[in-house]
Amino acid sequence: MRKNSKIAVIGGGPMGMAVAYELTLKGYKPVIFEADNRLGGMASCFDFEGLEIERYYHFHCLNDKGFFRIIDEIGLKDQLNWKKTKMGFYYQGRLYKWGSLLSVIMFSKVSFFTRLRYLFHAARCLTIKDWNHLDNVEAVNWLRKWLGEEGYEKLWKKLFDYKFYQFSNHISAAWIWSRINRLGKSRKKLKENLGFLQNGSIQLINEMSKIIKEKGGEIKISSPIINIKPLKKSGAFIKTPTDEYRFDLVISTIPLPLVGEIFSKSNINNLITNSYKKLNYVACACVILKTKKKVTNNFWTNINDSRFSIPGIIEMSNLRNLPENITYIPFYMPQNHPDYLRDDESFKEDAWKCIKAINPNLKNKDLISSHCSRYKYAQPICEKNFKDKLPDQEPFNGIFTVDTTVYYPEDRGISESIDFGRNLVKKIIKIK
Repeated sequence: MRKNSKIAVIGGGPMGMAVAYELTLKGYKPVIFEADNRLGGMASCFDFEGLEIERYYHFHCLNDKGFFRIIDEIGLKDQLNWKKTKMGFYYQGRLYKWGSLLSVIMFSKVSFFTRLRYLFHAARCLTIKDWNHLDNVEAVNWLRKWLGEEGYEKLWKKLFDYKFYQFSNHISAAWIWSRINRLGKSRKKLKENLGFLQNGSIQLINEMSKIIKEKGGEIKISSPIINIKPLKKSGAFIKTPTDEYRFDLVISTIPLPLVGEIFSKSNINNLITNSYKKLNYVACACVILKTKKKVTNNFWTNINDSRFSIPGIIEMSNLRNLPENITYIPFYMPQNHPDYLRDDESFKEDAWKCIKAINPNLKNKDLISSHCSRYKYAQPICEKNFKDKLPDQEPFNGIFTVDTTVYYPEDRGISESIDFGRNLVKKIIKIK
């Protein structure tokens, strides 16, 4: 890797930004290509009637080491705040406290023995160091083994059904373990502590963008890649709707199925393109509501109610100090599910009905405004034996294709994406 090597980074989300940032630290001048009209990917922000906020919710845990490192480097450490947060559980038309030892013990809708099993399982997740044996175990069977039929049916089943639908019985236990483990480790004295940047993720994206450009990198937004043609020696020709470029190294961080589609148009071998296309992802229609009153005092409220195909709500204003009450209501579903074709207004109506059911004191006059964002690749569906299904990260010499699946079983997250992106650069340029 010569310092004057031409390097393309496809995707301007946290991973792509981290890749470009690390490259500039090592003296390279990468070019970022982002299809959207803004940087950030799922961490990008929009103007919600005067409030700049993320289209999808984000928070930080006590063990997000990759995130801590980069905000320290770029001067945002003093912008990180922490708050003790609360959880809730909306079950059979009633809101219960949840997430703490006492709240689980007091939850009378399941037997006392089931409550103990739930707590023992959560504690066990914190002691597991090697997750590989869970990769070939289905999460549903694993949870049933630990919690019993009653525990799974009442405490977990709806969360699976309203996120993974027909894939529910195939999700890897390793993936579920990583989610429980991450949040479990974000506790001090059994109290959940979550972090946030003072002005949201846009602070991180903007500062990284500034540094990349100051060090000679280039950022091209509204520039989707429509063709990648590998070169015989290394790198590729890549094409946007308006231009064609030659690069010695290409690092793609966009969802792998999109890479498969680009490779298909580029007449790439079907064996390679199919390895990308066979991966399944969950889509998301995420409604954001701005209300005069808060819904609950919780940051996160799980939902088990047959009236609503909603696994939970996230009240960002109970974490961050926002001028208005902001609640995220995500609707997850497989990409080919007919519900994804519903119009935004129908999702907004369902979200508002759910919110009013949780808090009957809310009236229609309390709804200030609403917004719905959509993303087809919100969540990879990590099925059993998932690590064996992932395609080669370097299918051609000098072309790397990675996304949030590469740090499985960890769930998609800003810290994990940043850490992986930076370490990938070090691996590529042989710096230890």
